[in-house]
Amino acid sequence: MANCLSAHILIGGRLARSRYPQLIEAIKDDNPAVDWDGTPFDPGDIPVGKPLALMDHDVANGCFEEIERICRLHRLHYVRWSGASPGSFPSVRIVYTGSGEPQKFLTTEEDEQVFSIERIRELGSIETIEADYQRARRNPPPLLIVDDEPTDVVIPEIPHG
Repeated sequence: MANCLSAHILIGGRLARSRYPQLIEAIKDDNPAVDWDGTPFDPGDIPVGKPLALMDHDVANGCFEEIERICRLHRLHYVRWSGASPGSFPSVRIVYTGSGEPQKFLTTEEDEQVFSIERIRELGSIETIEADYQRARRNPPPLLIVDDEPTDVVIPEIPHG
């Protein structure tokens, strides 16, 4: 049985309109809300000028599995915070910037980054500690649903004179 705990996710970046239904299906599968009171997500309510915020108090292992999979598939930037499960795993902030692997940062239950002595020694200087902190605090850009790029571009032939 999975540990269920609180988690929230911010999603941003550019998503082609034809791929938006995949994100909607992932949201339906993971079933988060748009606020901590449980207000259901409405597919027509894409935030203007900010990332899409989703949350839930009862998330299996603190992961929005389908949402995160779709975000990685379509290279959408996301930041997920999940609370701790005592004896199983700590509170973490996951940052995915649209490429590479998601990065994991230890946090408090208030989503404040925590540095273990081992991590401080690994980073080695205040400058690299501050850079690590900035990477962890990077939030996604606004979520933009954009028109699909034309796939069959016809280039007119120019007669040579």
